This record gives sequence, C-alpha cells and structure tokens, in this order.
Amino acid sequence: MKHAAPAAIFATAFLFLTFTLPSLSRPHATPTPAPTPTPVADPAITKLARQQFVQWQDGAVNKSLYAEQVLDKLTDQKMAQTSTALAQLGALTDVVYLGPWISQDFPPGARGYAFQMRCVSGNVYLWLALDAEGKIATILFKNRLDVENVTPPPSPVPSALRAPGAASM
Repeated sequence: MKHAAPAAIFATAFLFLTFTLPSLSRPHATPTPAPTPTPVADPAITKLARQQFVQWQDGAVNKSLYAEQVLDKLTDQKMAQTSTALAQLGALTDVVYLGPWISQDFPPGARGYAFQMRCVSGNVYLWLALDAEGKIATILFKNRLDVENVTPPPSPVPSALRAPGAASM
C-alpha cells in the first residue's frame, strides 16, 4: 500500500498532463507553398515581339529597329532562311511571356526577354534583347527552351571562400 499512493498520484498526474497539454504532433498538415507568380509582361515589349515575329515570318524585317552591331548579321540569306522556317509554323495565335532573359553577352544597359510564340502548326521560342537606346541588340528563334538562357549565371565565389592564390572567375 505504501507504493500504491505514489503510483496513483503519478498515474493521475500523467493522465492530467497527457490530456491537458497541447499535443507535440502537428495539429494539421503542412500547407502547400504558394505557387510562383507568373511573370508580368510589358505590353510594349510584347507588342514588339509579336511584330518582329510576324515580320520575320513574312521576310520583311524593319532594320531601323536594330542596333548597329546587329545589322551586319541581318543578311538577305539569313532573313530568307529564317522566314522560310518560321512560315512553316503557320499563323501566330498567341504570344506568351516567359520571363526575363539574362546574358553576359549583352551590351551594357541591355534588357532581355523570352517569349513562346504559339502558331497554328507549332511553337517557337523568341529571345529578344533591347539595348539601352531601345534598339534590338539580339533576336533568336529556337525550337526548344534552353534553361541556361533563362536563369542568371552563377555568382562568383566570394574572395573569403577562395583558396589562397586562386584567381577570381
């Protein structure tokens, strides 16, 4: 009996704590993370991308919209080849802004944009970069999305983490 009283007190205290303290387990499931917001397109840039795509399909490119360093690459042969390939996709039905395009090859102050151009007979990706004056510094058409062109390049390793005597990147 001497041991019954402490055991009863312990059991009562254990039951009291078990039912009155909040549970250590989670009260509900972990919430699903919020989806990443869709990038917002600049209407003027989207309009320019649409116009350029249609002009390239037609083979009638307005060269006055292009930066000086690009003009020598806009040969008649290159424009004809690109026009023939893009024309096979049929009429443009939709332009989808994918997000910014970042490249180390851009001239200073340039901004890049990636679009998916949806056509009746297929899709193509348009990569467009404008220089600081708003002229087209780069335009590319690709049949697949290259992820390395959408994400920024990795940052250089901080000097504190570099091995002694190692050159910076």
